[in-house]
Amino acid sequence: MPKRIINFKVNGEAHEVAVEPNWTLLETVREALGYTGPKEGCGTGDCGACSMIVDGRLITSCLMLAPQADGREVRTVEGLATGGELSHVQLAFIDSGGVQCGYCLPAIALHTT
Repeated sequence: MPKRIINFKVNGEAHEVAVEPNWTLLETVREALGYTGPKEGCGTGDCGACSMIVDGRLITSCLMLAPQADGREVRTVEGLATGGELSHVQLAFIDSGGVQCGYCLPAIALHTT
């Protein structure tokens, strides 16, 4: 199958990406755009490590196909910071020492916003 061009915003920045029809939003955001906050954990939508906010709704991006993101607004944990300043949620994790290994922390931070 030929690649499909999708246009969407990630953390307020517009992107045009050629994707395979079977690519997930997670694969596209990590591999094509270089955002490393969301991670693949289980690949079945159960663990939440891949969480992103799409059009204001928290989703598991390992289950959303990239073409479904065409025309949408996507927010990753990197989008919580504004103007180079961490959000109050990100700072709270740092201040309390709640960072652990950091693998699922981005998803937890998104779940609290």
